[in-house]
Amino acid sequence: MYNTRIFLLTIIIITFAGIHCTSSKSHSNAALASITVSSDFDSGSIDTLWESKPNFLTGYPKHWKQKSSSDDQYYWFYFKLGYTAGKSITIKLDRLAGTYRGGPHLIYTKGTQPVYSYDQKNWQRISDVQYNARHHSLTFRNAFTKDSVWIAYAHPFSYEQGLDMIHAIAGNPFLNIEVIGKSSQERDIHLLTITDPAIPDTEKKVVFIITLQHAGEYCGGYVVSGLIRFLLSDDEKAALARKTTLYKIIPMMNPDGIFHGITRFNGNFEDLNQEWDDDFTDTLHLPVEPEVACVKKWIRDWKNEGKTIDLGLDIHSQGQQGAMNLLHTPKNILADFTPFLNKYWPVEYVPVEFSGSLNDCLVKEFGIPSGTFEIPQSRIKGKAYLTINDYYQYGKGIALGITDYFRRRGVE
Repeated sequence: MYNTRIFLLTIIIITFAGIHCTSSKSHSNAALASITVSSDFDSGSIDTLWESKPNFLTGYPKHWKQKSSSDDQYYWFYFKLGYTAGKSITIKLDRLAGTYRGGPHLIYTKGTQPVYSYDQKNWQRISDVQYNARHHSLTFRNAFTKDSVWIAYAHPFSYEQGLDMIHAIAGNPFLNIEVIGKSSQERDIHLLTITDPAIPDTEKKVVFIITLQHAGEYCGGYVVSGLIRFLLSDDEKAALARKTTLYKIIPMMNPDGIFHGITRFNGNFEDLNQEWDDDFTDTLHLPVEPEVACVKKWIRDWKNEGKTIDLGLDIHSQGQQGAMNLLHTPKNILADFTPFLNKYWPVEYVPVEFSGSLNDCLVKEFGIPSGTFEIPQSRIKGKAYLTINDYYQYGKGIALGITDYFRRRGVE
């Protein structure tokens, strides 16, 4: 009996010891496992990224060549890492130089702070960053607490997020949703109309807003979401905006580029913001890309019905090298507009013309006062780095500034 007890006790000790060793080994293996990299998801993009030594990844973002010019757009990256829990990871990205409109395109700076998230919803900045301007490389470090993490150049706004936003507001009594065309890969181009149907449209100003022509400039998705969220809210100032203004909004002008994470270009590797004059003054570059063609058809049909557009706005981003929100327009167009915006968010007026742009097209072909917002994906004049909520507030501020602008002009 005594020997039997010793034998059983020995088995129990060995068994528990085995369990303990197995558990420690499993945890150790996870800590030692090679970091995995993937970008095969909505808006994901990275060219090459590998663990060149433990917890040190080296690579570069994907360069996208424009089909009809020398433009080489590269800056957007968005990837997922696996086996990251408990690791302090360093990432070095090289080849951070491209070409835009025939000139150098250098969009990274020492102030560039990528973002990371464990759920693709809540994003934090990575502040331990060094930029080598001579070699065009960015090195950043961060310690991660979970085993999967998503890292991006700046806050992503995926194609699915855009669709979810549209579906979430469908059925609102102040909203009408149309599909006015298809992208080159057959994704819908949505046009949202927001106004108070109880007030005749003839008594309202008409505002036309486009965003996300350029994939990578994803902050525009959050800005327009904030704009839409406010306009459909119970706020009394939103009610006033609906009574006095008819908003026509295209929230995702470039759904293919957004989905594939193609910096700037659409699915045909064309820059949509160089396409707007292709059937007007620049017939050498026909045909017009389908995204632009369907919007121009809508504008022409709208005007042929005797209707007007009183203000056009195009929302873009300067990436992380910008330090101020800008409003670009042809000279003397909307020069009196920014004071009304500055009550709600900081914007500087800078007259600039870009051939082939929506802004140029609306002014010169259709006679519509128009401007292009350029919003940083970093910070404003050395202040705190911008958040998604800041972009939502910018959208609200655009709506409030527009209402004030038209009310003042009505008085004058």
